[in-house]
Amino acid sequence: MPSIYLWVPESDYDRTAVGCIANKIVALYGGNITIKLGDKQGFNSARNPKIRDGLKKAVDTCLKNHNLVIFLLDSDGTQSQNQRHKERNSPVNQIEEVVKLFEGEGRVKYFPMIQELEAWLLVDYLGICCFFTKNADHRNNRKWIDFANSKQRGGTDLIAEAESGGRGAKECLVKASQEILIKHNPNLTDKHKNLKASQYEESQSSKIAEYLEIDYQTLRRNKSLLDFATCLHQLDAYFFIFSIYESLGLVDINSAHLHTELVLFLYKKSMFLYPIELYYHIFNV
Repeated sequence: MPSIYLWVPESDYDRTAVGCIANKIVALYGGNITIKLGDKQGFNSARNPKIRDGLKKAVDTCLKNHNLVIFLLDSDGTQSQNQRHKERNSPVNQIEEVVKLFEGEGRVKYFPMIQELEAWLLVDYLGICCFFTKNADHRNNRKWIDFANSKQRGGTDLIAEAESGGRGAKECLVKASQEILIKHNPNLTDKHKNLKASQYEESQSSKIAEYLEIDYQTLRRNKSLLDFATCLHQLDAYFFIFSIYESLGLVDINSAHLHTELVLFLYKKSMFLYPIELYYHIFNV
């Protein structure tokens, strides 16, 4: 069974939410991947300036027990990202350096969460409604379905801050939570203190993720989420196809690298073995 070490180092709230979404993606296409979550503390320890090549050594250790290491970081406004790239030892620069070191093997990936994790959560407005009303049955309630459809954004990765610190996906999710809470309880309209106490905050992200419905439609609402999903799918397809070739004595799966080109080549040679053409068509790979 393929195994992934998923590192979302900026926030343990984000880590748990991304882990939940990743498992839903794997379940979507019937995959069989084990996902291990790295934490903020471990990442910061690996970045300790007193440890030479600390992050690379940490990744080396992870790869002894996992087939793939994936880093994910929030990626908000252009100005903020440019500033982070100017800082020599910023997390994004250190991660990109490590990814380049392992580029030949293809076993270390980095995916920016465009417009932050909140933009990933916003791909399913109805799921957000279910969370803030604490009622999953709203998925089958026409009133709430129509309300969510009227609010649903088509491309959540396009929610950009006009300037650093401006309104981005996080602020959009706060506003969405307020609108949902007021629809659920109109009396909150004039009770700003109660409304503010109940609105979205980052600590809720993992719980919101549990209410999200991840399908091909929601994945297409954020390109960075779709790219991440494609990577998970390719890994599972890779191991499935290689397991067949290995059983025939044609290849040693433990010595092979995770190159997408090789996956696609073997896929074309093995189309009758695994019905994944639908996925590649949908993901437009």
